[in-house]
Amino acid sequence: MDKKRHYLLLLLAAIVGMTAAAAIPSGYYNNANNKSDQALMAALHSIIDGHTKRSYQQLWSDFKSTDCNGTTIIDRYSTTQYTYSSDQCGNYSGVGDCYNREHSIPNSWWGGSDTDTAYTDLHHMFPVDGWVNNERGNHPFGDCANGVAKGTGKLGSCTFSGYNGTVFEVADEYKGDFARVYFYFATRYMTRISNYTSGTGNVVFTASTYLGLTNWAINQLLEWHRNDPVSTLETRRNDAVYTIQKNRNPFVDYPELVEYIWGNKKGSVWNPSGAPTPTLTSPTSGSTVNVGTHTGDGVSKAITVKGANLTKALTISVSGTGFSVTPASITAANANNGTSVTVTYNGTQSNATGTLTISSTEVNATVNLTASYQGGGGQTEDEEVVETWEGCATGGYWTQDVQGAAFNWNFNNAGLYARENDHWNGSLGCCFGKNANSSITMNEDVQNGASKITFYAAKYGSDANATLQIQYSTNGGSTWTTLNTCTLNGTWQQYTYNMDVTGNVRFKFQQTAGSRLNIDDIAITSNVATPVEPTIALSPIAAMEAEQDGTSSIVTGTVTAEDNTDNITLTVEGNFELSLNRQNWSRSLTLDPSGEVFYVRLANTGTVGNFYGTVTATTGRVSAYADVQGVVNAKPTMIGDVNMDGNVDIADVTTLIDHLLGGDVPAFDAEAADVAADGNVDIADVTALIDRLFSPATLAGLQGWDAYPAVRGMNVENYSGENLEVYDMDGNCCAVLMSQGEFSIELPAGIYIVASDNRSRKVVIK
Repeated sequence: MDKKRHYLLLLLAAIVGMTAAAAIPSGYYNNANNKSDQALMAALHSIIDGHTKRSYQQLWSDFKSTDCNGTTIIDRYSTTQYTYSSDQCGNYSGVGDCYNREHSIPNSWWGGSDTDTAYTDLHHMFPVDGWVNNERGNHPFGDCANGVAKGTGKLGSCTFSGYNGTVFEVADEYKGDFARVYFYFATRYMTRISNYTSGTGNVVFTASTYLGLTNWAINQLLEWHRNDPVSTLETRRNDAVYTIQKNRNPFVDYPELVEYIWGNKKGSVWNPSGAPTPTLTSPTSGSTVNVGTHTGDGVSKAITVKGANLTKALTISVSGTGFSVTPASITAANANNGTSVTVTYNGTQSNATGTLTISSTEVNATVNLTASYQGGGGQTEDEEVVETWEGCATGGYWTQDVQGAAFNWNFNNAGLYARENDHWNGSLGCCFGKNANSSITMNEDVQNGASKITFYAAKYGSDANATLQIQYSTNGGSTWTTLNTCTLNGTWQQYTYNMDVTGNVRFKFQQTAGSRLNIDDIAITSNVATPVEPTIALSPIAAMEAEQDGTSSIVTGTVTAEDNTDNITLTVEGNFELSLNRQNWSRSLTLDPSGEVFYVRLANTGTVGNFYGTVTATTGRVSAYADVQGVVNAKPTMIGDVNMDGNVDIADVTTLIDHLLGGDVPAFDAEAADVAADGNVDIADVTALIDRLFSPATLAGLQGWDAYPAVRGMNVENYSGENLEVYDMDGNCCAVLMSQGEFSIELPAGIYIVASDNRSRKVVIK
């Protein structure tokens, strides 16, 4: 009777072998709430201090749960697929020979003492390639653009401002991981961090208990932390380490804590929201944008707006006579994905200035605007837009979007520097790294085409001559055409290339050979005649509501447009759909040029929760946006219906046990699983659910059989004549009942399970 034994073994496993999955314990960070700066760091120290110390030998087995994908080691120093059980070091002579136990904070920095708790602290211990580990030695982590490859890392002179000694640069995908390890280490050992500065340790750590890191190290680690967010791999490792040594890395659980102690939120009080910090990455606050020169019909400039982790809509406004902007607002979703606003100047000042403000309750940025008027009754003439880099953020070598003085660019191994000879004019210039594919690419178009491009360039210092290729695109960067190629020597020279391109155009500068190079004052000559642009608007859209698996309410929206001759495309993002007649629903609609009334509803009501999205109306280059939101409310919870199938039965016991043992269950209702009503889902709920299923009242409703305690044993009333078996808690079969009727069984005191093919009953004999 395999089915009976399956039920029994599941119950026994739940009772004697339960291990809950690791997660942030309730209230774990309460002591850090409402604190800032040094008090916040001290509170975090008190929370994570005093963990369970491991032996150096135990680390081998610990790596099985912290750094294994099945039986394969996750190596952060090489791409070798090491087998956990057989590839431990051992001797090595090159990459791929074996893996070792790496102190990411070298133990020589505190004298190499294996009695120090830090010696085996799993939060900074990793299994890595033994040869690369040896090559890294006790050098700090840092950027070294010119380093020699060591596995997936590099070893060489530091190229990050503030330190020029030898550093080891890990792969990009692990930079944030190691940065948060160092922030953990400075916090966990803040009371004795002054002892961890032997050798090159004093390059990273200081004698100060607050902050604990040198200025160079803070700036380097902040860049790694910001550019490489917390990954699922890192979160799982944090949980696994907590299971073993009973403390957590706060900067993995709440990455924004880094900013509150070392970054741009110092002085602010922290509260654990669990949500990442909203930021506006483009445009850069304080930068300057030249809108252009107009001769009577106005001039416009598209400015890229991009954020991260935004949840509130952005308000867009301008100040300054003659300036205007559209749209007046941007949804959080569109800003996170990247969009643009169009600033127009239609004034009569020869040198006009204004301010563009982008703000919400989460973020705020102001951009300085310049523009000019030269008269001419709307005649076409040329305009020169110059990228000077002045007023921009410095640093590099980046692989990210960068807001320049005139345009938004994508930098690939390039940066902005104020070093001597890095610039032709002003105080800043752009420097390419040594990679043969270093480049800068415009993220936005120059309107009205281009007739000429001019720039100043030179190779960097004593590096070899560099080859620079100039390309342009007329389809938003989908395809590129080579305009020309030039070879740069050590003397700054002006390069000018004529062209005849109409419509929108953007440029890319690609290094194809040689070493580092500098580029400055990129001037693009274009036609400023600007056609009349249509305007488009979307009305606010009310919220929708539905019950799970029910019918959504329907709300109305309106699109209006002026000076528009093209059909309007209406699309929706998120769990929503659109209609013009309340009968045919889709994700996209085509509207008349002047606009129409439309309808919105929730597309799927199968999942409970709040849903957010965006309706976008587009015609040509003009768009309008409106936020949409809806809620799917849960049906009343049936306590015990763990698998959400509408019934409370033995299948729910199986689902609950599988969930508690860490199994993957297709459907699980945590509220229904709290059968014991104590606010937790644990073994007590298994017992409560079994008691509920096999209580006399429940069994009486089944009209099949019942089993209950009696003097020196149990009584079984088997009116249905089912085949029954009685087991003790060791899984031994104590009796088999195969007939219809009433039976008395003598048994020692203990817990027993009576099982049939379809259900089980627990009986306690005292």
